[in-house]
Amino acid sequence: MLGKKKKIPKKYIVIGIIILIIIILIILSFSLKKDKKMNPIFSFIRDGVLSVEKFVSYPFIFVKNKVNDYNDLMDVKKDNDILKTSIDRIDSVETENVELRRQLEALKSELNIDYTLSDYEYLNGTVISRNVGYWFNTITIDKGSYSGVEKDMVVINAKGLIGKVIRTTTFTSDVRLITTSDTNNKISVSVSNGGDNLYGLINSFDYGNNYLEVEGISNTKNVSIGNKVYTSGLGGIFPSGILIGEVSDITTDSYDLAKLIKVRPSVDFNDINYVSVLKRKGVNNDN
Repeated sequence: MLGKKKKIPKKYIVIGIIILIIIILIILSFSLKKDKKMNPIFSFIRDGVLSVEKFVSYPFIFVKNKVNDYNDLMDVKKDNDILKTSIDRIDSVETENVELRRQLEALKSELNIDYTLSDYEYLNGTVISRNVGYWFNTITIDKGSYSGVEKDMVVINAKGLIGKVIRTTTFTSDVRLITTSDTNNKISVSVSNGGDNLYGLINSFDYGNNYLEVEGISNTKNVSIGNKVYTSGLGGIFPSGILIGEVSDITTDSYDLAKLIKVRPSVDFNDINYVSVLKRKGVNNDN
């Protein structure tokens, strides 16, 4: 009896086919590296492989491109939504600004205020001299008439009101501080109590206890410790809205008719180095 023929396992067939393909690819690669003219068999194999690769990869490339197009479209839509929201916000802000400008002009007319902070530009300067004997009276800064500084221009720093210019030379200016001992240097202020603004005058400065004294507010008016004090804009020198300090104590005069308010300055007058001179917009600055 003849023995049965053994069948070759399928795994060996697969391995043989893979080895054959690898050999063909190696031969093909070697032929290309040698820059020889490709024979018809290799040419046929290469064209076939490329055609199959192109056919198989086309659906994946197509889907990938569509996904990228969709993502790009979503990004554009998102950007358009953000832009539309921004435009709507700009329109809203512009409407608010128009209304604020209208109210500001009405307030200036009602209070007879000529200028507010929005009417000014800033000229920065540095303190270059300070007389120890008149420490709280004047300072000298490095900006003068050459830079467009004039007498009575207002001087501030980042924390609030400093004073006003009283003299200028070509390259320097003397500034009278709001803490000066000059009793004629009264400044109109407003106390913001969360409701109506209350108006008074800076009367003096207590060097020992570091507070400004504000007088002229009726005893019937409500003032609280912590209320902010600003320039009122009345008097034509100081524009309205410059911070001076906040209320630290409240008493009444000897007749019990008006409040005497102690105001803690927002500026440290023992440490003034850099200042800004307020110049009305439109004034030439040659600096």
